[in-house]
Amino acid sequence: MSADVETESVRITNKNRRILIRRTLISAAVILGALIGYSVYLVVQFQSLVSTFQKQRAQLLLINERDAGKLEFFEYGSAPGHAFIPRPFINYQRSVNYVEWKRHPKSSPEEIDELFSLLPDFHKLKYLVFTDFRIDRNRAAALARIPRLKTIYFTGCQFDSSTLNTVLQIEGLKFLSLADSTFQEEELSTLTQGSLKENLTQLNLSNCQITDRTAAVLSECRNLETLQLDGTQITDRGLKMLARLPHLKVLVLDHTAVTDDGVRYLTGTRELVELSLSNTGVSDEVVDVLKQEIPALRISDD
Repeated sequence: MSADVETESVRITNKNRRILIRRTLISAAVILGALIGYSVYLVVQFQSLVSTFQKQRAQLLLINERDAGKLEFFEYGSAPGHAFIPRPFINYQRSVNYVEWKRHPKSSPEEIDELFSLLPDFHKLKYLVFTDFRIDRNRAAALARIPRLKTIYFTGCQFDSSTLNTVLQIEGLKFLSLADSTFQEEELSTLTQGSLKENLTQLNLSNCQITDRTAAVLSECRNLETLQLDGTQITDRGLKMLARLPHLKVLVLDHTAVTDDGVRYLTGTRELVELSLSNTGVSDEVVDVLKQEIPALRISDD
């Protein structure tokens, strides 16, 4: 009797074990299927995102940052990968971290608004280059939602009131160009607030309507290394303040009103290695003095 009971108990145990294994395998298959389905969904959505920008003739790149500051550039979809991994999955994993976009004359404001709202969906985006766009509040807010953004080049763009303030509050931003763009100069005072004051290392204000008021603001950005002010209204007064920047290495002052009196202040800017003074009133004598004071300095004054 006891043997029959034990045999029946073994049968039940084995049956339960088989049921448990079967359920575990089914659960694992369901989870795996869900993961594969979700991955396919992400890849399809990403490819749709890429196609939307390509229709607007935006250039999409992958930039790899190598050792010693070297950069590798790949067109979207051309970066090498493992042969056994499907190309769409490689493209999604590598993603896009550089977008260069010039406004197409036939693009409607609604189309442009939609694409600006989609920019944060490039989850690895670091570099943005815009040409000839109007930046309103909604577009600026979209840029502020890009989590890894560290470089923005605006060329020939028009900023609505208060929109530059939003852009200048992007955390992690290190490189900014506003060349040939129009904006309210007072908004640059935002540079002295938040993380940008410490993070910003390169700034291009070529041909912008700025004065010595901006020079006072920039003098507080202590980690600035490259500063392009050609074609601006900077004078000797502003240059005196800029000479206080402790890590300034490159300074471009072409087509400005600076003179010998202002340039002499740069003798104390010991890390300066490149200075451009084309079409200014600076004399050869002062240029020679600068070269003597800072032997590593290269000066262009054609």
